[in-house]
This record gives sequence, structure tokens and C-alpha cells, in this order.
Amino acid sequence: MAYRKILIAFAIFTSTTVYGQVFHSLGLGVGLGERQGDFSQPRMHIEGDSLYVCTSKGLYAKNLTNSNNVWQLVGFENVPLQDYARKGNDILALRYNKGGHFLLLSHDGGHTYEDITPDLFCSEKHEILPCLAQHPADSSILLVSSLYWGIFRSADFGQTWENLTECLYGNGAASFIGFHPACPSIIYNSGEGAILEGHINISYDAGQTWNDHGDSLGFPGDNCVHRPAFHPTNPECWIAGGEGVVYSTTDNGYTWNCQNFWDDGKRAAYWFFSAFDTEHPDTIYMAGCTTGDLGAIKVMYSTDGGKSWSIPQTEPRKIASIECVNDLQQYSDKLLIYSESDVYEVSKTELLEQCANSLQVISDTVGSSDIYDLQGRKVNSKSKKGIYIQNGKKVVK
Repeated sequence: MAYRKILIAFAIFTSTTVYGQVFHSLGLGVGLGERQGDFSQPRMHIEGDSLYVCTSKGLYAKNLTNSNNVWQLVGFENVPLQDYARKGNDILALRYNKGGHFLLLSHDGGHTYEDITPDLFCSEKHEILPCLAQHPADSSILLVSSLYWGIFRSADFGQTWENLTECLYGNGAASFIGFHPACPSIIYNSGEGAILEGHINISYDAGQTWNDHGDSLGFPGDNCVHRPAFHPTNPECWIAGGEGVVYSTTDNGYTWNCQNFWDDGKRAAYWFFSAFDTEHPDTIYMAGCTTGDLGAIKVMYSTDGGKSWSIPQTEPRKIASIECVNDLQQYSDKLLIYSESDVYEVSKTELLEQCANSLQVISDTVGSSDIYDLQGRKVNSKSKKGIYIQNGKKVVK
């Protein structure tokens, strides 16, 4: 027992003094990412080595290969943007607005544009269009969600639209739509129902018919299903965060398993975004935010496919309101987290080193001879040369 107490103390000491803060600002600055209203969901995209961010003042970009590169306004100046889709030289931008003027088409990267919002979306019943999604293989096919009138599909890059559903799950700030990246005939809408219960509505035939899988989620009370992530080599495996919970499925969303962390104060957060590591799919990341007066950004990680999760790392809020997370992306060996206060870069290595130390905190069976790699996985003592974690310390073999 005394040995275990020493391990716990050592792990806490190393995580706060050796590794330090894992959130590194990319300098977008307070204000540009701030939401325009309860239903605003500005997103970001990685194109090659450039990061494009939808902000309250237009579309900004930064070269990710140059740490000294500053942000540049590249289009849609002073337009509060939610998201965009690109087709060749054309950009269709989704603007935050109530009551119309949602869709802006540019042929020159956003320097000039025209409003192509059809009359369909200008009626009073379409309060806001919170989400835009683009087909992974056919750039002409788009989805938008409308509060509170459902999901709409376009096959001609936004010129015309057809209604696919009669309702939208979610409250706008926590409603997500998209295509399955490997099986784009599968479309999802995740969120919460009328009485705040978690739901995910899935179509397996490109939107012709829909299946509400809320009853299979395994969570009995007040909750929400946020944006799912898809395993890069096993397309039937998805994972999604909720309000203090993690949902997973291994059969393309027909049935779900639920981990309830709601009573765990360390992991109690709105886990909005998930991502499987592009090189090590058993490693999963989740980004979200806490609530209340201490609202802050959180990120946690799993190295065993979502069966167990690390203690989250937290970035204290830098704005007056609750610090919400707008998006999560991966670039090389880094996570990019877009919040209302800034875009933050998180080194996967730093994060996974924290995970290796966390293993010693949560394991009752760890011994002095146990060896872990920097991704927190136990390895054989005869492993090849490299840097490992043993007895709470880095060792070189």
C-alpha cells in the first residue's frame, strides 16, 4: 500500500511539473472563435498544410508547417461563418444568420460572393441552419440541418435542396449531421430528443429511410449524443461523446454500449468531439468543455479502444462565458482544438506521456518491472530499443 501511495504521488508530481501545460495557443485570439448565438457552431478544415477556420469575422487561414506564420484573412470578410464546402475553385459558405441569407457562393476563394439561399430556407420556419456536411467522394452532394425542420440534401452544390427528415435531433448547439466517411450511404443525425434524452438517427440508404437508435444507447436519463468518430480500418466501429458519457458501437450504429462517467467529477464534461488516432486506431481522443462558473476546455484519451479513459487535461477558460469547443482535428502528430477563445495545438506525444503516468495511478497491479511505451501500452521487457516508461520514469533501452 505504501508503494502504491508513492506511485500516485510521483505520477501527480510528474504530470504537473515535468510535462506542464499541454495546450499551446496558435494565436487566433479571443473573439474570432466566439459563438454568435446559442446555435452557432464555427468549424475548421485542414487542406494540405493549411488550417482554415470559420470565425465571426470571416475565413482565416494559417500554415501549420511554420510556427511563426501568422493568421491571414482569406475570404468572406466580416461575415460570421459556420462552415464551408469546397468544390474545385468554388466555396459554398454557411453563414450564421436567422431568417435567411444562409448560403454564400464564391468562385474566387471568398473575395467576392453571392447569396444563393433558396426561398425554401427564407421562410420563418427555418430559424437557423447550424450544420453543413459534404459527401466524402462526391463534392457536389451536401447536407444541411435546419432548426427545426430536419435535414436537407443537395446534389448540385447548393443550388437546389430536398428534405430528408421532418425533424432534427439536438438543440442546435449540440446537433450534428454527417456522412460515414467509408460508407457515405450511411448518414447520421446525433443530438437529443424533445425531453433531452440522447438520440442518434441513422439512414443506411442515403436518406430514404431512417432508424432512431435512441433506445439502444444504454443511457437511461438526461443526455445527448455528440459528433461520432469512425474507426479508420474497421468502419463498423464508431465512438461518440455525450454529457459525461462515452457511447460506442461495433455494428454501424445498430446497437450501442455506454460508459457512464457522469458521477466522476474528473471526466464530467460535455464531450463534443472524438477522433481515432490516424496511425494507432486503438488510441482515441475526446475534446469537450466543463460547465458552470469554472467552464474550461478538456481533452482526454484512451489507448485501449475506448474501454478506459485517462484523467482529462484542462485549459482554464479565458473568456467571460463558458468556454465551448467548436471543433477537433488532427494534423501529423498533433491535435488541433478550436474553442471560443483560441485554436490550441496539443502534442499527441505529450498527451500520451501523461497517459503512461496515469496508468500507474489507476492500476492496483502495477509492479516495478512493468514497462510501458509512450502510448501507455504495456510492452514486453525484451522490446526493441527506444524510450519507455518504467516505475514512473522514462528509460532508454
